[in-house]
Amino acid sequence: MKRYHDLGGKLENGLWSYRALPGLEDIVPDVGIETIATVAQDEFFASKITLCTISGTYVEAGSHILENGKTLDQYGLDDFIKPATIVRLPPQTAKALVDESLLADNAPETKKGEALIVQTGWGSHWNTPGYVLQCPNFSRGAVEWMLEREPSICAFDVPCLESSWSEDIVEEKGGLLGMIFNAGALLVAPLVNLERIENIRGLLYCLPLSVAGTSGAPARVVFEEEV
Repeated sequence: MKRYHDLGGKLENGLWSYRALPGLEDIVPDVGIETIATVAQDEFFASKITLCTISGTYVEAGSHILENGKTLDQYGLDDFIKPATIVRLPPQTAKALVDESLLADNAPETKKGEALIVQTGWGSHWNTPGYVLQCPNFSRGAVEWMLEREPSICAFDVPCLESSWSEDIVEEKGGLLGMIFNAGALLVAPLVNLERIENIRGLLYCLPLSVAGTSGAPARVVFEEEV
């Protein structure tokens, strides 16, 4: 028997935003959902949705930060459906730094080409104060450890990988996203509900909106496990 878990956060008014990051206040829009027609007045119901490619849970491709990186529509459907392994870490505190030794101590055997999901426990903080700026971050060594396993997808339950967002740690600044995209992997984040999954292995479906010419798009992310 198969069980399915929804790992994507809900898009709604008042959702957390990367506007919390310095310099993005005037670039990234808030999610907005507005009723523009009702059955009572217009004989049909419709809404206007305002968002960006990094709203809610999303899939991101290399063109997010690479000049010649691939856009999301250059991938096939099979690229968004992959066998997956979860690396379950002990619950991480605010601003914790995940390093390669923590990953190695908690990782099962992984396979080349699968999706690698890292669970820090931060998914339970979805849409709470400090969700972006207080989240656990990853060291350069941690990302290198992940990429040594040659995943097709790197997935996380945190909204930011870079430790420089929350602390001025010079040696850890910059380049983590570039490392992932230069390795040819997709990024899927931030995830929720990982704690509901019993098995650490299953099938990951991360199906983004089909939009031409963008680096990414919000996605419905589902984990299929055998029970």
